[in-house]
Amino acid sequence: MKMLLIAAAFLVVTIGLILLQPGPATAPVQDVANVPLSSVGSDEPEPEVTRADASLLDIRSLPASEAVSRQLRQPIRLTDTDARHTDLRSLTAAVLIGFGHTPQQDDRLQALLVQALTEGQSNAYIDALLNTAAARGEFALPRQLTTAAGRLDTETLLMALVRQSQG
Repeated sequence: MKMLLIAAAFLVVTIGLILLQPGPATAPVQDVANVPLSSVGSDEPEPEVTRADASLLDIRSLPASEAVSRQLRQPIRLTDTDARHTDLRSLTAAVLIGFGHTPQQDDRLQALLVQALTEGQSNAYIDALLNTAAARGEFALPRQLTTAAGRLDTETLLMALVRQSQG
């Protein structure tokens, strides 16, 4: 009986404290999952981000960690035109030949690279895609693009593609 009285008193006190808390009783409910982090505490409109803003060569004056993080999330930009208007097969073939890898008819490295570039995938995605395929043995790594760790040097490959596309 004493336990029942103690539990009832505890519930009454807890409910009383909840009801007496300061602040508006009907605070507006906001879907926190859909609020971008950059807009929290800011009344400025969110700038529109397009693929035209993404370039390997455009790191502006961001601190190094932010610049790297931003570049990994952004798709590479070969030229000012869309990838659909660029002959990616001949572009990638020229770059791969420059690194000592002559693409054949069904070259897997070139096929994966062209597919990822056409889709506008990010640098990190392309790196993961190509290195995973190389680890599975889908293609042999070009010696000039192999890092000391035995991975494909995707950053050098993508930079060469950017330079080649710009002339």
